[in-house]
Amino acid sequence: MKHKNIKILLVIFIACFAIACNKQLNVYPTTSEVDGNVIVDTKSAFTVLNGVYYRFANAGADNNSIPTVLWTNVNETFPSELCGTLSNTSGNDGIYSFTFTSATTSGITGMWNYSYGIVNAANGFLKNVAPVATIPVATKAQMIAEAKFLRAFANAQLLFYYGQYNNISSTYGIILRDEFVNADNVNLPRSSVAATYASILADLDAAITDLPALNTQIYYANKSAAKMLKARVLINRASSGDYTQVISLTSDVIANGGFTLEANLKDIFLTKGFTSKEVIMGLQPYTSETYKYRQNQYYNQYPASDSLKSFLKNDPRNQWVYQTVTYRSAPTLQLTKYYAGSTTTPVQTTLSETCYAFRLSEAYLLQAEAITLSNGDLPTAKTLLKTVMGHAGIIDFTAVDNATTAAALQVLVVKEEMKNFVAENGSDWFALRRLPFATVQTIQPNIKLATQLILPIPLAEITANSQVVQNPGY
Repeated sequence: MKHKNIKILLVIFIACFAIACNKQLNVYPTTSEVDGNVIVDTKSAFTVLNGVYYRFANAGADNNSIPTVLWTNVNETFPSELCGTLSNTSGNDGIYSFTFTSATTSGITGMWNYSYGIVNAANGFLKNVAPVATIPVATKAQMIAEAKFLRAFANAQLLFYYGQYNNISSTYGIILRDEFVNADNVNLPRSSVAATYASILADLDAAITDLPALNTQIYYANKSAAKMLKARVLINRASSGDYTQVISLTSDVIANGGFTLEANLKDIFLTKGFTSKEVIMGLQPYTSETYKYRQNQYYNQYPASDSLKSFLKNDPRNQWVYQTVTYRSAPTLQLTKYYAGSTTTPVQTTLSETCYAFRLSEAYLLQAEAITLSNGDLPTAKTLLKTVMGHAGIIDFTAVDNATTAAALQVLVVKEEMKNFVAENGSDWFALRRLPFATVQTIQPNIKLATQLILPIPLAEITANSQVVQNPGY
Protein backbone atom coordinates (compact mmCIF):
# COMPACT_ATOMS: atom_id res chain seq x y z
CA MET A 1 0.00 0.00 0.00
CA LYS A 2 1.75 3.21 -1.12
CA HIS A 3 0.68 5.86 1.34
CA LYS A 4 1.95 8.81 -0.69
CA ASN A 5 -0.68 7.92 -3.25
CA ILE A 6 -3.51 6.91 -0.94
CA LYS A 7 -6.78 6.61 -2.79
CA ILE A 8 -10.20 5.67 -1.53
CA LEU A 9 -10.91 2.06 -2.33
CA LEU A 10 -14.65 2.17 -2.75
CA VAL A 11 -15.66 0.56 -6.02
CA ILE A 12 -18.70 1.78 -7.88
CA PHE A 13 -20.71 0.05 -10.53
CA ILE A 14 -20.76 2.49 -13.46
CA ALA A 15 -23.77 0.98 -15.19
CA CYS A 16 -26.74 0.66 -12.84
CA PHE A 17 -28.26 -2.76 -12.28
CA ALA A 18 -30.87 -3.76 -14.80
CA ILE A 19 -33.19 -4.76 -11.95
CA ALA A 20 -33.36 -2.44 -8.99
CA CYS A 21 -31.80 -3.74 -5.75
CA ASN A 22 -30.67 -6.98 -7.39
CA LYS A 23 -27.12 -7.88 -6.32
CA GLN A 24 -25.12 -9.64 -9.02
CA LEU A 25 -21.62 -10.67 -8.04
CA ASN A 26 -20.83 -12.13 -11.45
CA VAL A 27 -21.10 -8.64 -12.92
CA TYR A 28 -18.42 -6.75 -11.05
CA PRO A 29 -18.20 -2.98 -10.70
CA THR A 30 -15.29 -1.04 -12.07
CA THR A 31 -12.93 0.87 -9.80
CA SER A 32 -13.59 4.52 -9.05
CA GLU A 33 -11.74 6.66 -6.54
CA VAL A 34 -14.52 8.43 -4.69
CA ASP A 35 -15.64 9.41 -1.24
CA GLY A 36 -18.74 11.32 -0.30
CA ASN A 37 -22.46 10.86 -0.68
CA VAL A 38 -22.26 7.93 -3.09
CA ILE A 39 -25.06 6.05 -1.31
CA VAL A 40 -28.42 7.75 -1.62
CA ASP A 41 -30.89 4.85 -1.68
CA THR A 42 -31.18 1.07 -1.51
CA LYS A 43 -30.08 0.55 -5.09
CA SER A 44 -26.87 2.55 -4.76
CA ALA A 45 -26.18 0.90 -1.38
CA PHE A 46 -26.31 -2.53 -3.01
CA THR A 47 -23.99 -1.27 -5.72
CA VAL A 48 -21.38 -0.07 -3.25
CA LEU A 49 -21.71 -3.19 -1.08
CA ASN A 50 -21.11 -5.22 -4.21
CA GLY A 51 -17.82 -3.39 -4.47
CA VAL A 52 -16.77 -4.75 -1.08
CA TYR A 53 -17.53 -8.26 -2.32
CA TYR A 54 -15.44 -7.39 -5.37
CA ARG A 55 -12.49 -6.90 -3.02
CA PHE A 56 -13.29 -10.10 -1.12
CA ALA A 57 -13.21 -12.06 -4.38
CA ASN A 58 -9.90 -10.33 -5.23
CA ALA A 59 -11.48 -9.43 -8.56
CA GLY A 60 -9.56 -7.51 -11.17
CA ALA A 61 -7.96 -8.44 -14.46
CA ASP A 62 -5.65 -11.25 -15.48
CA ASN A 63 -2.47 -10.84 -17.53
CA ASN A 64 -4.60 -10.53 -20.68
CA SER A 65 -6.78 -7.78 -19.16
CA ILE A 66 -9.74 -10.15 -18.85
CA PRO A 67 -11.97 -9.47 -15.81
CA THR A 68 -11.10 -12.21 -13.35
CA VAL A 69 -11.65 -13.38 -9.78
CA LEU A 70 -8.14 -13.78 -8.37
CA TRP A 71 -9.12 -15.42 -5.06
CA THR A 72 -6.89 -18.32 -6.11
CA ASN A 73 -3.72 -16.18 -5.85
CA VAL A 74 -4.18 -15.14 -2.23
CA ASN A 75 -6.34 -17.85 -0.67
CA GLU A 76 -5.58 -21.04 -2.60
CA THR A 77 -2.01 -21.30 -3.87
CA PHE A 78 -0.32 -19.00 -1.34
CA PRO A 79 -1.31 -20.79 1.89
CA SER A 80 -0.84 -24.26 0.39
CA GLU A 81 2.66 -23.34 -0.73
CA LEU A 82 3.35 -22.31 2.85
CA CYS A 83 2.07 -25.75 3.93
CA GLY A 84 4.43 -27.38 1.45
CA THR A 85 1.63 -29.17 -0.42
CA LEU A 86 1.95 -27.04 -3.57
CA SER A 87 5.14 -25.98 -5.33
CA ASN A 88 5.96 -23.52 -8.13
CA THR A 89 7.20 -24.61 -11.54
CA SER A 90 8.63 -21.13 -12.20
CA GLY A 91 11.32 -21.75 -9.60
CA ASN A 92 11.89 -20.72 -6.02
CA ASP A 93 9.44 -17.92 -5.24
CA GLY A 94 10.48 -17.87 -1.59
CA ILE A 95 7.16 -19.19 -0.27
CA TYR A 96 7.48 -22.99 -0.46
CA SER A 97 11.13 -22.78 0.64
CA PHE A 98 10.51 -20.24 3.42
CA THR A 99 13.20 -17.93 2.07
CA PHE A 100 10.78 -15.03 1.67
CA THR A 101 11.67 -11.45 2.54
CA SER A 102 9.62 -8.39 3.38
CA ALA A 103 11.04 -6.53 0.38
CA THR A 104 11.09 -8.89 -2.59
CA THR A 105 8.49 -11.65 -2.12
CA SER A 106 5.31 -10.72 -3.98
CA GLY A 107 3.08 -13.08 -2.02
CA ILE A 108 3.91 -11.24 1.21
CA THR A 109 2.74 -7.93 -0.23
CA GLY A 110 -0.19 -9.50 -2.07
CA MET A 111 -1.97 -10.79 1.02
CA TRP A 112 -1.39 -7.52 2.87
CA ASN A 113 -2.80 -5.34 0.08
CA TYR A 114 -5.69 -7.72 -0.57
CA SER A 115 -6.82 -7.70 3.05
CA TYR A 116 -6.52 -3.96 3.61
CA GLY A 117 -8.34 -3.40 0.32
CA ILE A 118 -11.34 -5.24 1.78
CA VAL A 119 -11.09 -3.33 5.08
CA ASN A 120 -10.99 0.04 3.36
CA ALA A 121 -13.87 -0.80 1.01
CA ALA A 122 -15.97 -2.06 3.94
CA ASN A 123 -15.19 1.06 5.95
CA GLY A 124 -16.22 3.18 2.99
CA PHE A 125 -19.53 1.42 2.71
CA LEU A 126 -20.25 1.66 6.43
CA LYS A 127 -19.42 5.36 6.48
CA ASN A 128 -21.58 6.22 3.49
CA VAL A 129 -24.57 4.04 4.35
CA ALA A 130 -24.88 5.26 7.96
CA PRO A 131 -26.68 8.58 7.32
CA VAL A 132 -29.04 7.30 4.61
CA ALA A 133 -32.56 7.12 6.02
CA THR A 134 -34.41 5.96 2.89
CA ILE A 135 -33.24 2.34 3.08
CA PRO A 136 -35.68 -0.05 4.83
CA VAL A 137 -34.45 -0.77 8.36
CA ALA A 138 -34.11 -4.55 7.94
CA THR A 139 -32.39 -4.19 4.56
CA LYS A 140 -29.91 -1.67 5.93
CA ALA A 141 -29.16 -3.84 8.96
CA GLN A 142 -28.42 -6.83 6.74
CA MET A 143 -26.13 -4.83 4.43
CA ILE A 144 -24.21 -3.47 7.42
CA ALA A 145 -23.88 -7.04 8.70
CA GLU A 146 -22.47 -8.15 5.35
CA ALA A 147 -19.90 -5.36 5.36
CA LYS A 148 -18.87 -6.16 8.93
CA PHE A 149 -18.52 -9.85 8.05
CA LEU A 150 -16.23 -8.94 5.15
CA ARG A 151 -14.18 -6.57 7.32
CA ALA A 152 -13.86 -9.28 9.97
CA PHE A 153 -12.67 -11.75 7.34
CA ALA A 154 -9.98 -9.35 6.14
CA ASN A 155 -8.81 -8.42 9.63
CA ALA A 156 -8.65 -12.11 10.54
CA GLN A 157 -6.48 -12.75 7.48
CA LEU A 158 -4.17 -9.92 8.51
CA LEU A 159 -3.92 -11.21 12.07
CA PHE A 160 -3.37 -14.83 11.07
CA TYR A 161 -0.67 -13.99 8.54
CA TYR A 162 1.07 -10.95 10.04
CA GLY A 163 0.22 -10.83 13.75
CA GLN A 164 1.18 -12.94 16.74
CA TYR A 165 -2.26 -14.56 16.61
CA ASN A 166 -1.20 -17.29 19.07
CA ASN A 167 -0.24 -14.93 21.90
CA ILE A 168 -3.18 -12.97 23.29
CA SER A 169 -0.80 -10.88 25.44
CA SER A 170 1.31 -9.76 22.48
CA THR A 171 1.55 -6.17 21.28
CA TYR A 172 2.11 -7.44 17.73
CA GLY A 173 -1.43 -7.27 16.43
CA ILE A 174 -2.47 -5.51 13.23
CA ILE A 175 -3.19 -1.94 12.21
CA LEU A 176 -6.88 -1.70 13.03
CA ARG A 177 -8.66 0.64 10.65
CA ASP A 178 -12.30 1.65 11.03
CA GLU A 179 -12.19 4.71 8.77
CA PHE A 180 -11.31 5.54 5.19
CA VAL A 181 -7.57 5.90 4.72
CA ASN A 182 -6.58 9.53 4.23
CA ALA A 183 -3.60 11.77 4.90
CA ASP A 184 -4.68 12.29 8.51
CA ASN A 185 -5.06 8.65 9.54
CA VAL A 186 -2.73 6.74 7.26
CA ASN A 187 0.09 6.34 9.78
CA LEU A 188 -1.24 4.29 12.67
CA PRO A 189 0.55 1.93 15.07
CA ARG A 190 -0.24 -1.72 15.50
CA SER A 191 -2.97 -2.61 17.96
CA SER A 192 -2.46 -5.41 20.46
CA VAL A 193 -3.45 -8.96 19.62
CA ALA A 194 -6.19 -8.81 22.27
CA ALA A 195 -7.64 -5.64 20.76
CA THR A 196 -7.46 -7.13 17.28
CA TYR A 197 -9.38 -10.23 18.33
CA ALA A 198 -11.94 -8.08 20.14
CA SER A 199 -12.54 -6.00 17.02
CA ILE A 200 -12.92 -9.03 14.77
CA LEU A 201 -15.29 -10.78 17.15
CA ALA A 202 -17.40 -7.66 17.63
CA ASP A 203 -17.90 -7.45 13.86
CA LEU A 204 -18.76 -11.15 13.68
CA ASP A 205 -21.25 -11.00 16.53
CA ALA A 206 -23.00 -8.10 14.80
CA ALA A 207 -22.94 -10.00 11.50
CA ILE A 208 -24.39 -13.17 13.01
CA THR A 209 -27.26 -11.18 14.50
CA ASP A 210 -28.39 -9.53 11.25
CA LEU A 211 -27.29 -11.86 8.45
CA PRO A 212 -29.93 -14.13 6.89
CA ALA A 213 -29.81 -17.90 7.22
CA LEU A 214 -29.34 -17.91 3.45
CA ASN A 215 -28.62 -14.91 1.28
CA THR A 216 -29.88 -14.28 -2.24
CA GLN A 217 -26.91 -16.21 -3.65
CA ILE A 218 -24.36 -18.58 -2.14
CA TYR A 219 -21.59 -16.08 -2.89
CA TYR A 220 -23.06 -13.58 -0.41
CA ALA A 221 -22.57 -13.84 3.35
CA ASN A 222 -24.99 -15.76 5.56
CA LYS A 223 -25.21 -16.65 9.26
CA SER A 224 -23.42 -19.97 8.86
CA ALA A 225 -20.47 -18.36 7.07
CA ALA A 226 -20.16 -15.84 9.91
CA LYS A 227 -20.36 -18.61 12.53
CA MET A 228 -17.70 -20.59 10.66
CA LEU A 229 -15.42 -17.56 10.53
CA LYS A 230 -15.96 -16.98 14.25
CA ALA A 231 -15.04 -20.62 14.91
CA ARG A 232 -11.84 -20.17 12.88
CA VAL A 233 -10.97 -17.08 14.89
CA LEU A 234 -11.67 -18.65 18.28
CA ILE A 235 -9.77 -21.87 17.66
CA ASN A 236 -6.72 -19.78 16.83
CA ARG A 237 -7.13 -17.41 19.79
CA ALA A 238 -7.35 -20.43 22.13
CA SER A 239 -8.30 -18.45 25.23
CA SER A 240 -10.36 -19.80 28.08
CA GLY A 241 -13.73 -20.97 26.83
CA ASP A 242 -12.86 -20.55 23.15
CA TYR A 243 -12.84 -24.27 22.34
CA THR A 244 -16.25 -24.64 23.96
CA GLN A 245 -17.54 -21.85 21.73
CA VAL A 246 -16.02 -23.50 18.65
CA ILE A 247 -17.85 -26.73 19.48
CA SER A 248 -21.11 -24.82 20.04
CA LEU A 249 -20.83 -22.76 16.83
CA THR A 250 -19.96 -25.70 14.61
CA SER A 251 -22.63 -27.88 16.19
CA ASP A 252 -25.18 -25.20 15.38
CA VAL A 253 -24.02 -24.93 11.77
CA ILE A 254 -24.11 -28.72 11.35
CA ALA A 255 -27.54 -29.14 12.93
CA ASN A 256 -29.33 -25.97 11.91
CA GLY A 257 -27.49 -24.32 9.02
CA GLY A 258 -29.38 -26.17 6.31
CA PHE A 259 -26.20 -27.57 4.74
CA THR A 260 -25.23 -31.25 4.33
CA LEU A 261 -21.99 -33.03 3.55
CA GLU A 262 -21.61 -34.07 -0.06
CA ALA A 263 -21.84 -37.85 -0.39
CA ASN A 264 -18.68 -37.87 -2.49
CA LEU A 265 -16.30 -34.98 -1.82
CA LYS A 266 -14.97 -34.75 -5.37
CA ASP A 267 -18.46 -34.09 -6.74
CA ILE A 268 -18.36 -30.60 -5.21
CA PHE A 269 -15.40 -29.60 -7.34
CA LEU A 270 -15.86 -31.66 -10.48
CA THR A 271 -19.61 -31.86 -11.11
CA LYS A 272 -21.81 -29.86 -8.71
CA GLY A 273 -20.14 -26.60 -7.71
CA PHE A 274 -22.58 -24.25 -6.01
CA THR A 275 -25.45 -26.71 -6.39
CA SER A 276 -23.81 -28.85 -3.72
CA LYS A 277 -25.54 -28.50 -0.36
CA GLU A 278 -22.15 -28.58 1.36
CA VAL A 279 -21.07 -25.18 0.05
CA ILE A 280 -21.74 -22.48 2.65
CA MET A 281 -20.15 -19.61 0.73
CA GLY A 282 -18.40 -19.52 -2.63
CA LEU A 283 -16.80 -17.05 -5.04
CA GLN A 284 -18.65 -16.53 -8.31
CA PRO A 285 -16.31 -16.25 -11.32
CA TYR A 286 -16.86 -14.01 -14.31
CA THR A 287 -18.37 -15.93 -17.22
CA SER A 288 -15.45 -14.96 -19.46
CA GLU A 289 -12.50 -15.82 -17.25
CA THR A 290 -10.03 -18.67 -17.75
CA TYR A 291 -7.31 -17.66 -15.29
CA LYS A 292 -7.47 -20.53 -12.82
CA TYR A 293 -7.77 -23.14 -15.55
CA ARG A 294 -4.78 -21.71 -17.44
CA GLN A 295 -2.71 -21.42 -14.28
CA ASN A 296 -3.38 -25.03 -13.26
CA GLN A 297 -3.81 -26.87 -16.56
CA TYR A 298 -2.04 -24.82 -19.23
CA TYR A 299 0.93 -23.50 -17.28
CA ASN A 300 1.05 -26.05 -14.44
CA GLN A 301 2.04 -23.10 -12.30
CA TYR A 302 1.37 -24.59 -8.87
CA PRO A 303 1.51 -28.39 -9.02
CA ALA A 304 1.06 -30.74 -6.11
CA SER A 305 4.29 -31.35 -4.22
CA ASP A 306 5.88 -34.63 -3.26
CA SER A 307 4.66 -33.86 0.26
CA LEU A 308 1.03 -33.83 -0.89
CA LYS A 309 1.63 -37.03 -2.86
CA SER A 310 2.92 -38.63 0.33
CA PHE A 311 -0.04 -37.25 2.29
CA LEU A 312 -2.47 -38.84 -0.14
CA LYS A 313 -0.79 -42.24 -0.35
CA ASN A 314 -3.50 -44.90 -0.15
CA ASP A 315 -6.08 -42.11 -0.19
CA PRO A 316 -8.67 -42.15 -3.03
CA ARG A 317 -8.16 -38.40 -3.47
CA ASN A 318 -4.86 -39.16 -5.17
CA GLN A 319 -6.94 -40.11 -8.21
CA TRP A 320 -8.43 -36.65 -8.74
CA VAL A 321 -6.75 -33.91 -6.66
CA TYR A 322 -3.68 -34.20 -8.89
CA GLN A 323 -2.67 -36.02 -12.07
CA THR A 324 0.82 -36.86 -13.33
CA VAL A 325 1.60 -35.00 -16.56
CA THR A 326 4.74 -34.21 -18.52
CA TYR A 327 5.73 -30.58 -18.18
CA ARG A 328 9.01 -29.23 -19.53
CA SER A 329 10.09 -32.81 -20.27
CA ALA A 330 9.62 -33.89 -16.65
CA PRO A 331 6.78 -35.56 -14.75
CA THR A 332 4.72 -33.04 -12.79
CA LEU A 333 1.79 -33.54 -10.41
CA GLN A 334 -0.71 -31.19 -12.02
CA LEU A 335 -3.36 -29.81 -9.66
CA THR A 336 -6.70 -31.16 -10.94
CA LYS A 337 -8.86 -30.59 -7.87
CA TYR A 338 -11.08 -28.27 -9.91
CA TYR A 339 -10.66 -29.91 -13.31
CA ALA A 340 -12.33 -33.07 -14.61
CA GLY A 341 -11.15 -32.90 -18.21
CA SER A 342 -8.29 -34.45 -20.14
CA THR A 343 -4.79 -33.46 -19.05
CA THR A 344 -3.39 -34.56 -22.41
CA THR A 345 -5.61 -32.24 -24.44
CA PRO A 346 -6.96 -29.86 -21.77
CA VAL A 347 -10.20 -28.02 -22.40
CA GLN A 348 -11.68 -25.64 -19.86
CA THR A 349 -14.57 -27.04 -17.82
CA THR A 350 -17.50 -25.20 -16.28
CA LEU A 351 -16.23 -25.53 -12.71
CA SER A 352 -12.51 -24.93 -13.25
CA GLU A 353 -12.79 -21.27 -12.15
CA THR A 354 -15.09 -21.75 -9.15
CA CYS A 355 -13.71 -21.05 -5.65
CA TYR A 356 -14.99 -21.88 -2.18
CA ALA A 357 -14.62 -19.80 0.99
CA PHE A 358 -16.54 -22.00 3.46
CA ARG A 359 -17.73 -25.63 3.32
CA LEU A 360 -19.50 -27.77 5.90
CA SER A 361 -16.59 -30.21 6.17
CA GLU A 362 -14.69 -27.49 8.02
CA ALA A 363 -17.35 -27.41 10.75
CA TYR A 364 -16.84 -31.12 11.46
CA LEU A 365 -13.06 -30.82 11.48
CA LEU A 366 -12.89 -27.66 13.60
CA GLN A 367 -15.20 -29.29 16.12
CA ALA A 368 -13.11 -32.48 16.19
CA GLU A 369 -9.94 -30.44 16.68
CA ALA A 370 -11.51 -28.28 19.40
CA ILE A 371 -12.48 -31.44 21.26
CA THR A 372 -8.91 -32.73 21.15
CA LEU A 373 -7.47 -29.37 22.22
CA SER A 374 -9.84 -29.18 25.19
CA ASN A 375 -9.21 -32.80 26.25
CA GLY A 376 -12.80 -33.61 25.43
CA ASP A 377 -14.48 -36.85 24.42
CA LEU A 378 -12.14 -38.52 21.92
CA PRO A 379 -14.74 -40.99 20.56
CA THR A 380 -16.89 -38.02 19.53
CA ALA A 381 -13.93 -36.34 17.85
CA LYS A 382 -13.09 -39.59 16.07
CA THR A 383 -16.64 -39.90 14.78
CA LEU A 384 -16.52 -36.38 13.36
CA LEU A 385 -13.17 -37.05 11.69
CA LYS A 386 -14.27 -40.39 10.29
CA THR A 387 -17.41 -38.80 8.89
CA VAL A 388 -15.41 -36.31 6.84
CA MET A 389 -12.87 -38.93 5.77
CA GLY A 390 -15.65 -41.28 4.75
CA HIS A 391 -17.19 -38.66 2.47
CA ALA A 392 -13.75 -38.34 0.86
CA GLY A 393 -13.89 -42.06 0.03
CA ILE A 394 -11.71 -43.43 2.82
CA ILE A 395 -12.76 -46.80 4.26
CA ASP A 396 -9.73 -47.69 6.41
CA PHE A 397 -9.88 -45.86 9.73
CA THR A 398 -7.19 -47.86 11.50
CA ALA A 399 -5.02 -44.82 12.22
CA VAL A 400 -7.95 -42.96 13.76
CA ASP A 401 -8.99 -45.95 15.85
CA ASN A 402 -5.42 -46.39 17.08
CA ALA A 403 -5.05 -42.75 18.19
CA THR A 404 -5.24 -43.08 21.99
CA THR A 405 -4.27 -39.54 23.00
CA ALA A 406 -5.69 -36.12 22.21
CA ALA A 407 -2.34 -35.03 20.78
CA ALA A 408 -2.18 -37.97 18.39
CA LEU A 409 -5.76 -37.43 17.27
CA GLN A 410 -5.20 -33.71 16.70
CA VAL A 411 -2.38 -34.52 14.27
CA LEU A 412 -4.76 -36.72 12.26
CA VAL A 413 -7.45 -34.03 12.26
CA VAL A 414 -4.98 -31.38 11.08
CA LYS A 415 -3.68 -33.64 8.35
CA GLU A 416 -7.24 -34.15 7.16
CA GLU A 417 -7.76 -30.38 7.16
CA MET A 418 -4.66 -30.04 5.00
CA LYS A 419 -5.86 -32.71 2.57
CA ASN A 420 -9.45 -31.52 2.45
CA PHE A 421 -8.68 -27.83 1.95
CA VAL A 422 -5.52 -27.93 -0.14
CA ALA A 423 -5.60 -25.09 -2.67
CA GLU A 424 -8.95 -23.83 -1.39
CA ASN A 425 -9.34 -21.30 1.42
CA GLY A 426 -6.25 -21.17 3.65
CA SER A 427 -7.65 -23.47 6.33
CA ASP A 428 -4.80 -25.90 5.67
CA TRP A 429 -2.13 -23.37 6.69
CA PHE A 430 -4.02 -22.15 9.74
CA ALA A 431 -4.53 -25.75 10.91
CA LEU A 432 -0.90 -26.78 10.44
CA ARG A 433 0.30 -23.98 12.70
CA ARG A 434 -1.93 -25.12 15.57
CA LEU A 435 0.27 -28.19 16.03
CA PRO A 436 3.33 -28.11 18.31
CA PHE A 437 6.20 -26.51 16.40
CA ALA A 438 8.30 -29.69 16.36
CA THR A 439 5.38 -31.50 14.72
CA VAL A 440 4.93 -28.66 12.22
CA GLN A 441 8.54 -29.12 11.16
CA THR A 442 8.05 -32.83 10.48
CA ILE A 443 5.24 -31.92 8.06
CA GLN A 444 6.84 -28.81 6.51
CA PRO A 445 10.60 -29.16 7.11
CA ASN A 446 11.41 -25.94 5.22
CA ILE A 447 10.25 -24.02 8.30
CA LYS A 448 13.38 -23.53 10.37
CA LEU A 449 12.25 -21.05 13.01
CA ALA A 450 8.99 -20.55 14.89
CA THR A 451 9.08 -16.86 13.95
CA GLN A 452 8.55 -17.92 10.31
CA LEU A 453 5.02 -19.04 11.13
CA ILE A 454 4.20 -15.32 11.00
CA LEU A 455 5.00 -13.35 7.86
CA PRO A 456 6.98 -10.11 7.81
CA ILE A 457 5.05 -6.90 7.28
CA PRO A 458 5.88 -5.68 3.75
CA LEU A 459 8.87 -3.36 3.63
CA ALA A 460 6.85 -0.71 1.78
CA GLU A 461 4.52 -0.42 4.78
CA ILE A 462 7.40 -0.25 7.26
CA THR A 463 9.09 2.44 5.18
CA ALA A 464 5.96 4.56 4.73
CA ASN A 465 4.55 4.19 8.24
CA SER A 466 7.06 5.09 10.92
CA GLN A 467 4.69 3.92 13.67
CA VAL A 468 4.67 0.28 12.54
CA VAL A 469 7.13 -2.11 14.17
CA GLN A 470 8.29 -5.14 12.18
CA ASN A 471 7.64 -8.66 13.45
CA PRO A 472 10.38 -10.35 15.49
CA GLY A 473 12.82 -12.35 13.38
CA TYR A 474 12.74 -10.08 10.33
